[in-house]
Amino acid sequence: MFTVSLVQQKVLSDSTIELKFQRDDGEPVVFVPGQFFRFVFTDVDGEFERSYSLCNLTPDTTGILLLVISKVDGGRATRLLFNAECGLKASVTGPFGRLVLPEKLPKRLFLVATSVGIAPYLPMLGALSGPLCRDEIEVFLLLGVRDPSEFIYATELVDFQHRYPRFHLRVCYSRRLPDSPRSFEGSGYVQDYLPAVMTNQDLVMLCGNPMMVDACFDKLKQAGLSSRQVIREKYVFAKQTTVKPPSALSAEQKRLIEEKMQKYRS
Repeated sequence: MFTVSLVQQKVLSDSTIELKFQRDDGEPVVFVPGQFFRFVFTDVDGEFERSYSLCNLTPDTTGILLLVISKVDGGRATRLLFNAECGLKASVTGPFGRLVLPEKLPKRLFLVATSVGIAPYLPMLGALSGPLCRDEIEVFLLLGVRDPSEFIYATELVDFQHRYPRFHLRVCYSRRLPDSPRSFEGSGYVQDYLPAVMTNQDLVMLCGNPMMVDACFDKLKQAGLSSRQVIREKYVFAKQTTVKPPSALSAEQKRLIEEKMQKYRS
């Protein structure tokens, strides 16, 4: 466990903010792209916990943890974090999670997200830049949002697409398209753009709204994918959560995480 302090808040949209926390001990943040941390905050009612994936675009050596937060009506974390001032403290444990890149990359990788579910994929893009340059992998990022205001990190994602021809971006608008849609923008839902046929060399990661995750998983099964080719992480936007002790990791889980951490340290 370590403590962090808020050093910057940036508005990304009417419903989304980016928070930059820094470790108080000055140590680097070590995690495998895609993993999340558990934050314990304190408000007028006491302590409560939330889990957030880091959206650091590049490997961190300065103790910075970047979070992207979506507004939840009546949400306890929303009340605190959307009105937070620099200096806000939190206790942090982690990293945790299995939404990470496999040691052996697939021929085609599909990263599917809605809204702030994009967060765990942002650190992955840096890790994938080398294999993309060497034509070892083809990556498809499908992002579902309601309208153009919710297309966060647009500049970074469009730039990444320009630099890597084997990276394909598709933004799906469920309510309103931009006035002048670009070639990678369309109406509908992310599941509408999943291939009708998949192969045993494909891997799909799903992160975001539980309804989207379930709908995509059903379509992927129909397309021929086995459950081991789909990694799922559902985002549940809690209004009230009390602090619970973190569940213990098995020896095998600890070993796998350590192997991944060693890979990204090297």
